[in-house]
Amino acid sequence: MIQPRSLDVTVGEIDEGYRAWAIRGKSGRCLTIPDTRFPGRRTIRFFTSEYDVPRVLKAVLDVRPELEDHKLEVVEVNVLEVLRKAAAEKAFMRADSYTIFTSTEVFDFVQQIKQKVIGLDDQRIRRI
Repeated sequence: MIQPRSLDVTVGEIDEGYRAWAIRGKSGRCLTIPDTRFPGRRTIRFFTSEYDVPRVLKAVLDVRPELEDHKLEVVEVNVLEVLRKAAAEKAFMRADSYTIFTSTEVFDFVQQIKQKVIGLDDQRIRRI
């Protein structure tokens, strides 16, 4: 099971130029998506394959169509750059963790998102 990790990345944990894909809104911030296994965590989701992210984005928009207003898009990002910006954010509801999904982990995650269609409250999926 993939565990969310702290935004405080230790030296050498992630290479300086490591790139992955994420979902970003018009604000320039990456989307945080909750995981039912880790309630209360505001986790940035990175993906090792660009082909997985549109499936996740579609599932998110099926659950929260009002997020269309944020012009969410799939982007390739420098992971350390995003984590540093998120850690420096002073907003109360900023991201507090991250995960990096491989293709084998995405299917279960998409299924989890889809199961939350009914009863999903506004605190669940949001931008950081």
